[in-house]
Amino acid sequence: MIRVSHPSGILIGEIKLPSSKSISNRMLLLQKLYEPELKLDNLSVANDTQLLEKILEADDHTIYVQDAGTAFRFLTAYCSVTPGEWTVQGTNRLNERPINQLVDALKVLGADIEYLAEEGKAPLRIRGKQLQAENTLIDLTHVKSSQFISALLLIAPKVRGEFNLKVNTKMSSYSYVLLTIACLRRMGYAVHVKGQYISVSKQQKFDGEYFLIEPDWTSFFYWLSMAHIANEVDLFFPGLRLDNMHKERNILYDVGNSAMQFEEINGGLRLVKKSKGQIDVKPILNFTQFPDSAMTFAMLLPAIGCAHATLKGLESLKFKECDREEAITSHLLKMNVRIKKADNLWAINAEYFSMKSDTLFESFDDHRMAMCAAPLSLVEPIRIENESVVNKSYPHFWGDLKSVGFEIEYL
Repeated sequence: MIRVSHPSGILIGEIKLPSSKSISNRMLLLQKLYEPELKLDNLSVANDTQLLEKILEADDHTIYVQDAGTAFRFLTAYCSVTPGEWTVQGTNRLNERPINQLVDALKVLGADIEYLAEEGKAPLRIRGKQLQAENTLIDLTHVKSSQFISALLLIAPKVRGEFNLKVNTKMSSYSYVLLTIACLRRMGYAVHVKGQYISVSKQQKFDGEYFLIEPDWTSFFYWLSMAHIANEVDLFFPGLRLDNMHKERNILYDVGNSAMQFEEINGGLRLVKKSKGQIDVKPILNFTQFPDSAMTFAMLLPAIGCAHATLKGLESLKFKECDREEAITSHLLKMNVRIKKADNLWAINAEYFSMKSDTLFESFDDHRMAMCAAPLSLVEPIRIENESVVNKSYPHFWGDLKSVGFEIEYL
């Protein structure tokens, strides 16, 4: 457990954000499948990515993915097209998360996959083989997970036959399908997108041996939250640019501050705030495409005086590393903030917002639930339980906080 505080509320320094875990994981799989000599620079040091890299290097046919959901889904597809017999499983929490929609889609392509325990869930036994599309159209509009679609796209060049995937473009986190498409294109594959239909060419025109992975925008939003609460800010984020591949940058201005300025300079983004400024919040904050940042904003809004806010697109939060719907409700209650849920909308009532010194925020064994609480230490000192969970995506998070004046006491 740690106690986090900041004596001055002034944040000045340079923050090297972790590189994108999402891009790293996709490029690692593409490298393994299609370009083993490709050099990946600035690969994420997050536990999920390091684990996936070790699994792919080891080539061990008994695979334990711990709690890495992305690795689990991508490796299920990878093993399906890679000769040999594989067993894939994770922690008890991960094994509880349904995988049947991905397995069913792979079976349409001829995959040999068997459930070893409960139907529709890990552990899985997979016998890798050459897959074949028997039809020119594979209807996946019922599939709810963008990672399932991404897993299929990553192996598409390995599947015989020309085919289109028909997907639901309004699914939660569809932006990550677009990120997968961008990664495939960077690997030299033509990807054709027309409305709901996606097809990937079998021919590759890759003429590079180097790929630089950009910083992680989800991690940046913790710092944006701190900047909103802080008294003064002058922070520089190397490599972060408004034209990065990550579409999550699109929600940068959903919560505005008249005193906050963004400047692209020296290959990165500089964030400056000299006074408190006037806060402006969109009537409805839509996190359908970026649910991982929803908790950060939900914690921020009461702290900057927003008495009422409406959030949407949070249906997937119950099925993350923890039940994030339950976890964020618990976090907010500690600040006397209530949530009312109806018609896929969350109405936040922060009229009676109050922060007591040394409020304890549980991590729920979830990296994002620990980090989304950290900016509140600019309001009052707080305590955070099981601080090491940040290793999953941002291992040097607490060190970065120390570098700009946060005081962290290990209890």
